Amino acid sequence: MRDKIKDKQYFEDLLKEEEKNIKMFKSAVQKRMKEKGEADRGVHNGYSILINSYQNLVNLLYSCGADLKTIEDCYKGLLHYYSKMWNRKYGYIELVKVLSLSVLFEIDKGCISELEERLRNDRFDDFLVNVLIKRVDPSWENQGTEFEFPGIYDDLKAILDNKESEQIALLKNYLQNQWYNIHKECSWFNSHLSKYNNYYGYWSFEAGAVAKILYLDDSSLKDVPYYPYDLVHYKE
Repeated sequence: MRDKIKDKQYFEDLLKEEEKNIKMFKSAVQKRMKEKGEADRGVHNGYSILINSYQNLVNLLYSCGADLKTIEDCYKGLLHYYSKMWNRKYGYIELVKVLSLSVLFEIDKGCISELEERLRNDRFDDFLVNVLIKRVDPSWENQGTEFEFPGIYDDLKAILDNKESEQIALLKNYLQNQWYNIHKECSWFNSHLSKYNNYYGYWSFEAGAVAKILYLDDSSLKDVPYYPYDLVHYKE
């Protein structure tokens, strides 16, 4: 178990539900696509449902202590559908999460080419998105140094721009004093208090990606809440 809030049975029950949903909607989408083609609205609705379920599954698997290779395979499913659907209507925080995981899993740059093309076509030139993509694909051409959505991850920019000797302390402060409240508008905020069993674990994958990009000695962060320590060191 990586999560400290809920027990293993809680996560196992939710895992069964999400795995059942994914199996059902993948089958429905494949059938609909054969009948109507991939451009069909029903197919796209199915893709959106699968994106949500795969995101939940990634978090659940990580929270309950699953093998990282298993989570990587699940993440590739998320990336597959997310790359087909991304546009500005999809949340910025969600985009940062997906790209942070691509850094942490050391995904081959070819796996994000479709998402890159969508970002190019939409002229989406965001500082943090560019930093994350360039770690996966050094040939990424966007050079923007400002945020498309200011006020969310400004503290991460300060860490990335700061001198090396200060970065780990700043990242620790981000995790301990900033990360959770930054996300207070997210649907999952305070979900551990909900009676609807919609808590999937709280993880700052973007903090892990930044630590990996900067090659920080993150040993002091190993037991800091929200920090995905073992995922940062996956494939080392």
